[in-house]
Formats: sequence, structure tokens, C-alpha cells
Amino acid sequence: MEDWKRRRLSVILFTGITLGWMVLCYIAWVASGCKPFMPFISDFDLFEPGDTLFTLGTFFTSVTVVWMMIEIQLFNRERLIEKQVGWGWHILNHAALLPGMVAAYSTYMVGQTPWNVDGYMHGSYAFEIFYKGIYWCVMANIVTARIHWGSPTLSRILVARGAPCIAAIVGLWQMLTNQASVWTEGFDWEAWNQGPTDMMEFCTSRQHPALEVAAAWEFVLCLGIVFTVFSFLLDLQPSPEFSPEEE
Repeated sequence: MEDWKRRRLSVILFTGITLGWMVLCYIAWVASGCKPFMPFISDFDLFEPGDTLFTLGTFFTSVTVVWMMIEIQLFNRERLIEKQVGWGWHILNHAALLPGMVAAYSTYMVGQTPWNVDGYMHGSYAFEIFYKGIYWCVMANIVTARIHWGSPTLSRILVARGAPCIAAIVGLWQMLTNQASVWTEGFDWEAWNQGPTDMMEFCTSRQHPALEVAAAWEFVLCLGIVFTVFSFLLDLQPSPEFSPEEE
């Protein structure tokens, strides 16, 4: 398989698998009689069949995201070599793997650690995904700008890659803002962690509207990261400029 086809496949599989299990989990949540607006993504892990879908989904996402990041790193390296850029750009390209790998590991672990079982560790893994995923997106955008600098494709690529990256950043900010309005110092965490023992009471409760808004912004955050990755399909195409014979 040619490099560009293999790399496209990694992006398509990561995107398809991640969006696939998120959609299936949401459908299962609503079909169970739970409120459609708005669960946190991790809430899907509390009840079957979402529990199984969430655990399998995060596993396959963690596997495909590692493959995808390595493929993107190799693609960028080749383009940077062709551009004959300074060593600093290569360091940045390689360094992007570090937060990416942490996010990948945390994706796997968040699927193994329901928040009602170990809320602290679940939260730690989730925020590693959010922050490290955004770090990877930002670093990927910077490297992209250098690769396409002076090219007629620069604006198109940066819009396609930068817009979802910005959406992810805004999503994180808004999610934290809305969470902070509810999860204050006096919040009853013990009662909250006991909530899922009564499935229908928990998943239909509208006690904290701000958390529903926070959950919606969490989806924006995660989808922003996914579609930042998806934008690399614009790069991973056969062209005279980057043909296999020239590599």
C-alpha cells in the first residue's frame, strides 16, 4: 500500500471509529429513556449497553490514534525535509507525539475507569485527553503552517485545521466554566457518585442545567479534536508535488 493511502486509512479509521461509538452510545442512552440533552460522554459508561460500547470504543480509538499520529508525524517529517527547514521544526514535529501518546493512553484508561467507581482517576484521565489532545492539535497546526507557507493551499488547510482546533479550545473553556458554577467547594460529591445507582433517576434528572451545558461543550471539545485530525485528508492525497516517486 502506498504511503498516502495507508495514512489516509489511519485517519479515516480513527475518525470513523471514534464518531461511530459516540453516536451509538448516544443512541443507546436516548433509547433507554434518558434525557437527550445532555449527558457527559463518560456517562455512557455507567449503564448497558453504553458501558460495553464505551469500553470497546475507547480501546479502538486509543489504538487507531497511536497509528494515526505516527503516520502524520512521518508525513510532516517528509514535508519538512523537502522544505529544508531548520532543526527546530523537526523537534516540534517529533515533540507533538508526546502529548498525543499521553492522550491515547488516557483514552484507553478512561474506558476502564468509570467515574462512579473512581471519580478522581477518571477525571484525571479525562483531562489528560482534553489538554493533551489540544496540545497535539495546536502543534500540528503550527507545523502545518510551516509546511504550507507560501503555498496557495495555506489558507484552505489552515481554516480546515484551525477552525476545529479553536472549537476544541473554546469547548474546553466553556465546559470548565459551566462545571465550576456547579462543582463548588460545598458540592456533595458523595451523593453525586451515588447517583447512578438509580439509573432512571440519574439519567433523567435536570437538577443542574449548567452541567448539561458543560456536557454539550464537552462534545464540541472532543469533536474539535477529531475533526482537526480529519482535516489531514486534505494533505494526504496523491499529487505531482508529493508523489511516491519523489520521496
